[in-house]
Amino acid sequence: MVDERRKFERVVMPANSNVYVATSDEKKLGGVRMLGRGGFQVETNRHFKLDEIHPFVLVDTSEGIKRKVRGKVRNISAGGRVGFEFENLDADAAVEVGVIIGKYYSASGAKA
Repeated sequence: MVDERRKFERVVMPANSNVYVATSDEKKLGGVRMLGRGGFQVETNRHFKLDEIHPFVLVDTSEGIKRKVRGKVRNISAGGRVGFEFENLDADAAVEVGVIIGKYYSASGAKA
């Protein structure tokens, strides 16, 4: 079952993408480095623990997107990259995530 979830396409985000994650009080947490329908990876110096669930705001300044999402910590990598799985992503948020993915899909060499 876990393998099927990993089949979501993921887009590697360029460092200059203007897509970032903020805390629920809208303080910038870090830049999004990978985004997919199932979740995102953010580069941050904040420390997290596996399986914690946090409220965030996903922001794409160039598209005018500012969407509240919840993420569950799924992996923590060296270098300050933390992977989150979307928790109960609603339809409106899914559409906006899709807009961001579509914008960077062809340029990223997306991974399946």
